[in-house]
Amino acid sequence: MESTIQNDPRYSKAYEKSEDFRLLSEEHIRLKREASEFNKAKYLSPDQDIRMHQIKKRKLEIKDKLESIMRNYSNS
Repeated sequence: MESTIQNDPRYSKAYEKSEDFRLLSEEHIRLKREASEFNKAKYLSPDQDIRMHQIKKRKLEIKDKLESIMRNYSNS
């Protein structure tokens, strides 16, 4: 998770109160680590390249969901 999101005051509140938020946040961190391993490689096989694209797409989906949940906590 980017530190900008984690530094948002709504992040702590959402993480504390929303199980969905926690699960998504943990998945995002796991995917970030997986992508980091691929980024260390000088060359990606076609299968690895496909997986990297899947990771990037899923991370963006998760980020959008996390931001949506955090917006709900700005109103509470």
